Amino acid sequence: MAYYLVLLSPSAYEAFRETLHFPEWRAPAVAALQAGDYLIAYLPALSRWIGVLEVQAVRGAQVRVQPQVWLSLAQGVPLTHSRLWTTLSFTRQRDPDMASAIPTLRTTLTPLSEADGALLADFLRAQAASGQETPYDQAAYQSLLARRLVRSDGRGVIAAMPDLHDMHIEDLFYSNIEGRETVRVQALLADAGAKMGYTIWIPHEDRSVVFREWKPKQRPMLDSFDAFDLDRLTRETLERFDMLWLQDGQIVRAFEIEHSYSIYLGLLRLADFFSLQPQAAVRVHLVAPDSRRERIFQEVRRPCFSLMQPAPLCELITYLSYEGVRDFTAQPMQPFGADGLDAFVEAIE
Repeated sequence: MAYYLVLLSPSAYEAFRETLHFPEWRAPAVAALQAGDYLIAYLPALSRWIGVLEVQAVRGAQVRVQPQVWLSLAQGVPLTHSRLWTTLSFTRQRDPDMASAIPTLRTTLTPLSEADGALLADFLRAQAASGQETPYDQAAYQSLLARRLVRSDGRGVIAAMPDLHDMHIEDLFYSNIEGRETVRVQALLADAGAKMGYTIWIPHEDRSVVFREWKPKQRPMLDSFDAFDLDRLTRETLERFDMLWLQDGQIVRAFEIEHSYSIYLGLLRLADFFSLQPQAAVRVHLVAPDSRRERIFQEVRRPCFSLMQPAPLCELITYLSYEGVRDFTAQPMQPFGADGLDAFVEAIE
């Protein structure tokens, strides 16, 4: 028996019917689950622990579970509950005012230690028995559900329309302070990919500045996509990606690194790629500093991205923070070990 964290969006919480549906790229993590394991459900939108689910069966990216505990929103246990906060290994040394910055709570299916998992499961069982309620921001929660759209394939998604004025001011601010850090992150990803044995693509216009930070003896660079069987629009879209890792002529990972222009423009490039290549089995990461995480999540929820085919953009890409890049690249690199990056990315719920 093992314990895992499972993150639920408001729409997933409302629609839950004993089966959890994960993005296809999560299939390797899902495959690690076994019957009898426990999933501790957490609702980031309200920062509440909400349930204990026992795994019954796994099929592809779907998990059938038996709820051992399933709390109402009012009964949900706040993340900062004193007994849990001061005892759990991933919170006890942290300031409760910084609760949103806990790495453990960013990636669904993160393994929990036996001590943490057992504590949460027992506490939530006791909470279900007591029926104790804690007020929560019902208006904010209902506001999220009010932005729920139903796609043509019948699935519900949360959509949002970011404030354009705030976005413009924020972009002007960050454009003046993050250019150099972006280049460092691009260089770290290039170095990590090369050490793992991948061929690296960097746009030609970026290479001179990246090479000032990345100075290996040999650079396994892809010079062009001329040898690839691609239509012109797809080739031009790929050429604009900030970083690609390739193996035997196949794209293994793609990175869109948030630059000094609007986040929205980077997301448009990602949407263009998946519109041109709807069957592409490419893992794509949107890389940005933590200071822009919330803005990115808002932008990805725009209706144009939530309703796109073949799936909502939030299911086709993941978020990777600058800190996550630094943590990943600080590890020893394994040959063709791109899957190791999955422990550092965050699903965009």
